Amino acid sequence: MAAGVDRIVMLCCGAQNLREITLFPMNQRAEDLLMGAPSEATPKQLRELHVRVAKPA
Repeated sequence: MAAGVDRIVMLCCGAQNLREITLFPMNQRAEDLLMGAPSEATPKQLRELHVRVAKPA
């Protein structure tokens, strides 16, 4: 078994609950409400990352 970074930080900080130190808090549907993630990438973001999307025919 390997301990995750979040659990190691929890032990170092003396936190009682893992939720107290969660780096990227998300709801139960794995959505980040503060950042609005996940969301579709804009065409500009895709160009910056050199990603091309092929739509199904």
